Amino acid sequence: MKKIITCMITMIVCLGIVPVHASENFQVSLHSKYAYLYDQETQMVYLDQKSQDKIYPASMTKILTVSLALDKITDIHEKVRITQADLDGLFEAGATIAGFYAGELVTYEDLLYGALLPSGADACNALARLTYGSTDGMVMAMNQLVEQLNLKNSHFMNVTGLHHNEHYTTVYDMAMILHHALQNQTFEDVFNARTYTSSMKNHTWSSSLQRGYMSYGLDISQIDGAKSGFTDEAQLTLASTMTFNGHQFILVTAYASGQYTQNHVRDAITVCQYLHDHYHEIVLYKKDETIADYWLLQSFQFRYEYQAPQTLSIIIDNNISTKDLSYQVDTSTFLVAPMKSGQKIGTVSIYNDDYLLYSYDMHLTEDIELSMMERIAYYAVIIFIIGALITCLILVMKKIKHKKSDRP
Repeated sequence: MKKIITCMITMIVCLGIVPVHASENFQVSLHSKYAYLYDQETQMVYLDQKSQDKIYPASMTKILTVSLALDKITDIHEKVRITQADLDGLFEAGATIAGFYAGELVTYEDLLYGALLPSGADACNALARLTYGSTDGMVMAMNQLVEQLNLKNSHFMNVTGLHHNEHYTTVYDMAMILHHALQNQTFEDVFNARTYTSSMKNHTWSSSLQRGYMSYGLDISQIDGAKSGFTDEAQLTLASTMTFNGHQFILVTAYASGQYTQNHVRDAITVCQYLHDHYHEIVLYKKDETIADYWLLQSFQFRYEYQAPQTLSIIIDNNISTKDLSYQVDTSTFLVAPMKSGQKIGTVSIYNDDYLLYSYDMHLTEDIELSMMERIAYYAVIIFIIGALITCLILVMKKIKHKKSDRP
């Protein structure tokens, strides 16, 4: 819950972004049937290919498993033991394993990397047992989290991604789950790793990206990290991240045919290259640049400038330049103190002609305080000013009356 609140505050306080589709012209040919690409910073959507249709996530599920485990782990270097129960049934189910054995002493860090890099179901079972008491306990937490994230089209039945008809998601939901997971720096470190050697030096694993590079010579240099999956029903799935001009994108693809083709990784490379070839960055506001100016009532400060909390920019089609954009700031002319950080004070919308490119809500990034003594002093001054005006008005009226009475 704490991580959810942190994520929401980050998005709402800093930007308060309203998702919009950045382009209808993202023309790529993919092996994957389903795809969703969006910018984590701006929430702008660049590729939406059946993003709300149900898919089977396969081992992309392990993103959620590791994310939830990290909510409970206080020391990733703590040593724990693998039990036989963590291994039971995995061979029969055809699950991918990291290669742990019953009784093995490992660290939580070993389990985290073992779950994501070699896609170890044994590592996932151990993480579930150690952090939530059982796999059933973690599955309950998984479904609670997707409900808290307001993801309507996801339901999980296990911690590994083994096929079950009631174990499903969408590429949109999976992108939101990955976005949530990436708020934890340890998760991002594991997710981005290419290789890892366990603490006892008896296991060395490579990521699906690294395997694509080593076996097929794929250029993975522009992809930050990824988690792949495969079952006969899901075919190849991939959740990946890529950074372009300081903006980190999430791409989730599903149902690319061919277990050993690396077509899911090829799709990520295709999308990343298309971004680099056809898009560029436009800076909307530099950090600390004033976006809106307000009269501030009930405060001796009187004026308040809302400044960009960070440099705000968008990634947009090369055919669109700064001169093609128009800005619309929808807000009132005054604020009333006191106000708390996070309160909405306006909306900025960016248009290309009449097409909405980007929209975000402005929220206070700090409290506007007003102590009791300041409030008393403020109203005392207001009362004094009003009293003085009334006195002046009375004197003027008396003077006018006096002049009239002096007339012959």
